[in-house]
This record gives sequence, structure tokens and C-alpha cells, in this order.
Amino acid sequence: MNRLRIAYVVQRYGVEVNGGSETHCRGLAERLARGNDVDVLTTRAIDYVTWKDEYPEGTENINGVCVRRFGVDQPRTPTQFDEASQAVFLKPHTEEDELRWMRLQGPYSTSLLAYLERHRADYDVFLFQTYLYATTYFGLPLVSDRAVLIPTAHDELPIYLESFGNVFRQARYLMCLSPEELAFLRRRFFDIDLKGDVIGSGVSPIPDAFPDPQWEALRERLGNSRFILYVGRIDESKGCGTLMEFFVRYLAESPSADLKLLMVGKAVMPVPGHPQVVMSGFVPEATKYSAIRHCQFMVAPSPYESLCIAALESWLLGKPLLANGDCAVLRGQCIRSNGGLWYANYEEFREAMNCLLNDDALVRALGIQGEAFVRKNYSWEEVDRRVMGVLSSIASAQPSSENRIPSVF
Repeated sequence: MNRLRIAYVVQRYGVEVNGGSETHCRGLAERLARGNDVDVLTTRAIDYVTWKDEYPEGTENINGVCVRRFGVDQPRTPTQFDEASQAVFLKPHTEEDELRWMRLQGPYSTSLLAYLERHRADYDVFLFQTYLYATTYFGLPLVSDRAVLIPTAHDELPIYLESFGNVFRQARYLMCLSPEELAFLRRRFFDIDLKGDVIGSGVSPIPDAFPDPQWEALRERLGNSRFILYVGRIDESKGCGTLMEFFVRYLAESPSADLKLLMVGKAVMPVPGHPQVVMSGFVPEATKYSAIRHCQFMVAPSPYESLCIAALESWLLGKPLLANGDCAVLRGQCIRSNGGLWYANYEEFREAMNCLLNDDALVRALGIQGEAFVRKNYSWEEVDRRVMGVLSSIASAQPSSENRIPSVF
């Protein structure tokens, strides 16, 4: 397979960036760079709320990947963005209203877009991730003849804006992370001939445990209590508020329960000062893996996911999942893997908690089945083959269907 020149466009990129889509992007970029020339084109932002420039402008090498950073024209102003959001989501509106919302949604970088226009001939294929942000919305049409989109889409308000139809119409191929994501997109854009398939995501082998002072300090905060674990951005949109509400209610109904909820990740919402809810903040990968190894089970409360990498990591370490059943992707992952339980309300959450905390045989069985599922379906070698099949097809201007690799999902 010939070496390709790939431009990978994403809204933010870096080891400090805490987000599922961005983590997936970084893993894939590092894999692609082993056999191809990969430039990640991104902004200087770390925080997705403000898009404030924090990284230096220019070029940086991160784990073998060339990262080109461009300044954001202006940080997001919350009041302006809230006003624009109300205009497009709550009121009759025009195409111009949607365009204004998209610019304020950001991150909008004139210099990044200018680079795409100037250097479109320097790359064989352009890979965009995700659908939601200005880097894709304004960038993909500039190179649409060789543009592949990893949408990371789910059923949320923005995707129903009419303007996004143009993005999906112009993408040459979609690489989706789950069957539920692709099925949703084909329902949403029923009038567009979407070309794409389920590519999935690779999960790297998890290193063996070794002494980790940061984990030991966190373990001290947990005491001798059993704990359940959430990993990811701590945000209302991720279902974290409801998770904490349900957990505290569960404790109130089980006053003798010596149990804690450990939440690993950056908080972008107010959190209750409850003694049995422990917030770690952002931690290194090794500390995260130690937390998974020692937890009772992982909780995935988000109603909106295109793929939950934390769930895959949990299963890879033999830990079951308790998922929000309102999320079709999480529910589908639990069903296909036989590796978890799910809930749609507090009563189901309570019963699932009781099962997972009191039935050791069930916990072991779910963990074993989840691990087998991930090892079979989420190896990087398989994902590499699928991704390179698509990118090579687009780069050589062959119809995508000629090199289509059947999905195993």
C-alpha cells in the first residue's frame, strides 16, 4: 500500500486535551503516522468552552505526528453564543442565523482555513473529525473532492440544523464508530446518499500495572471503601449531573453502604460537596488504568455517544459497565458484548447497582465477556486495515465501493 500524504483536521489536539473524540483522533493519527506522512491541522485551543489560544502557534511533533497549530480568530463569548443558540434551537430562523451560530460555536480559524486552501494540492486525502465544529463545517467544503469525515455523531439538537446537510452531502465517505451512529445518520439524512461504513476504533493494549504515586494518593482519599468509576469530561451533557443525583439517592436508601463514586476527568460543571463523591481531576493514563483495575465497575451515564472508549478500556481490564440505556450506542455495546447492564431511570439504576455490587459471579462473567468482545472487534490492526482501505480509495479517486471492506460489527 502506497505511503499517503494525509491532513487530519480536528478542533483541538494534544495530550492535555480531555475528550473522547479527541482521544480517538490522537490514537488514530499516531497509528497512521507509522506508514504515512500525517499532518494534524488544528487550533491552539485546549478548552472547548472558550477556544482560547493556549498552545504556541506553529509546528510541534507529538509522538511522531506533525501537529500544525493555528490561532482562533476570537474566543467564544458565552452570552453571544447562548443568544445565537436560542435563536436557532428555540425559534424560527434563517440560514444566516445558523451560519452565525456556527461561527460562534467555533473554533473559527481564518489561518487554518487559508492553509487548507493554499495547500490542498500537498495532500492525497483530508480526514475531518468531528462534524460539530467550525473546523469541519468551514474546512471540509474547501477540499470536498478528497474529504473523509469521522462524524462522531449522535442524536442531539445541532445535527438537526439544515446547514449540516451540506457537510454530509459533500463528504466523500463517512467512517463511523458504531452501527448505531451510521444507522442514525442514515435516518437523519434520509435524502442524501451517504457513503460510509462502520470502521470502529482501536484500543491499545493496556500496560501492566506498576507503582504509581498519584494512584496511591488517590487511593488514600478513597480509604478502604469500594468504589464505582466514571472516566471522562465531567459535564451535564455527559449525564454526570444525573449520575451524581442517582448515586447520592442510592446512598440515602442504603445508609450502611461503604461505597464511593470516583470521577476522573476535568469538571466543567458545579459538583456537589458530598463526602462519598471523590473528584480526581485530570490524571495520567497510568493512574486512570489503576482506577479501572480497582473499581467495582465503570459507569457510562452519557445520553449522547458515538462510541465510548472508556467502556472499551473497562472491558479490556475485565470490568463490567453500567450504562445509560437512553444512549443507543451504549445500549448496543452492552448487548453485543454481554458485558454490562443499563438503566433508563432511577429505579433501574438502583436494581442494576444492587446486582453489580452483590453478585460477584455476575460481575466476573460480564467482565470476561466484555474483554473477549473488545479483543475480537477493536484491535488496532483491524481498524488500520479498514481506515487505510478507505483513505487509499479516496486518494486514488477510485469509487469507495470498489475497495469497501465489509463491517464485522
